Amino acid sequence: MKSRLLHQMRAELGEGMHLFPDGKMRWVDLPNGRAYRWDGKINHLWYSQKEELSKVLPWVNGSILLSQTAIILLNNESNEVERIILHDEASNLRCSDGMVLPNGELLVGILDRDLTPNRSKLIQIKLDRTIVEIVSLASISNGITLLADGHRVVWTDSPRKELEVFNFDPETGTVSGRQSFAKLPDNIGLIDGICADSKGGVWAALWAGSGIAHFDPHGDLVDLVHFDAPNVTSCAFDHEDNLVITTGTATLSDRDLERFPGAGGLWCIPQEEHGARRAPTFIAQF
Repeated sequence: MKSRLLHQMRAELGEGMHLFPDGKMRWVDLPNGRAYRWDGKINHLWYSQKEELSKVLPWVNGSILLSQTAIILLNNESNEVERIILHDEASNLRCSDGMVLPNGELLVGILDRDLTPNRSKLIQIKLDRTIVEIVSLASISNGITLLADGHRVVWTDSPRKELEVFNFDPETGTVSGRQSFAKLPDNIGLIDGICADSKGGVWAALWAGSGIAHFDPHGDLVDLVHFDAPNVTSCAFDHEDNLVITTGTATLSDRDLERFPGAGGLWCIPQEEHGARRAPTFIAQF
């Protein structure tokens, strides 16, 4: 299975690749507060702010931004901006990865900006905007995705080198029943962002692992795809089911940057290479 460089740039920490209903991808350069729109050929600067920005998700009235201290609702019609505060700046916490459940609610990871162990968590933001804590005492709440069956959520606490699965009850909106789904071998980095395919498989970006890991519906590691970029950070299928991937230059030396000119750029595994199709994704409703 082959990968190729789509767009060369030097994102410090590319993250949060996600397909929007308009058929375009959204992704962020997290520490620099920039959100981009990738249309398959051109990368447009779509939004910028001073705070860190970890992901952009579709909302029924526009877009939701997972920011440092809050989720930000951008209304496309009224141009109104609303902030739902999750924690204050003094807490040293920030939003990590997130996803929309089939009922329109959000799951959002929270982590300590210094990556202090046991300060990270996974929360659910209900339609009435109340918050339910799903996981506490994690270290780096990271990639999260809904499996194709619509009833199971896969998530990772990166230092554990494991994917874990929760049950999602569409009638009650409850996320519960944490179990192991897959384990990553010790010598191939850490799991960062993840996405699901239509057959129940999971694709995982490998931080310090120079690639993408593909797990089958049983959690078995069935393929590793190598990139000439050490820090692979997130992945999502586009409207043609190509797997589009972000990378970052953070932690790399000048010598590393010379060696890996594609670091920080957008990469792709074409659909004809991987043969998969994307799982459904959803739009936030509150």
